[in-house]
Amino acid sequence: MTRVRQKAVEAQISAELIQAVIAAARRGVPNEACGLLVSDHYWAEGGAPSRWTGLRNAAQSPYRYLIDAQEQLRVWTELDDADEVAWAIVHSHVASPAEPSQTDVGLAYYPDSLYVICSLAEVDRPSVRAWAIADGAVSEVSLVVTD
Repeated sequence: MTRVRQKAVEAQISAELIQAVIAAARRGVPNEACGLLVSDHYWAEGGAPSRWTGLRNAAQSPYRYLIDAQEQLRVWTELDDADEVAWAIVHSHVASPAEPSQTDVGLAYYPDSLYVICSLAEVDRPSVRAWAIADGAVSEVSLVVTD
């Protein structure tokens, strides 16, 4: 298990986008799902996500995700052109808690973005949690859900 610090800060997200993340995670079963929450500012700059973009899990695995490289290049180019950012990189955990694995931490290449994980371990009670990951350090960021 990854060493986790105490909750440090908060980030706002709409209930609609939380539901979009959960729906995408459920559609991805039996594999992990992945995508982006997009904003005009990073979470630490006070940005809040305005939309969800689902991406293909090229790993097609229930144990890990890998954003398709061509799709990632296309989406990041579109974000740059629109002056938008990846507010959060999102993936699901099919049967484990919404906590970053060692693999997740090792592959966290975007320190300005949050890493949002949706756990479907309890099928009727999905859990969505956010994490700031930089240089191997992991801190939970409280999600404040708005209407």
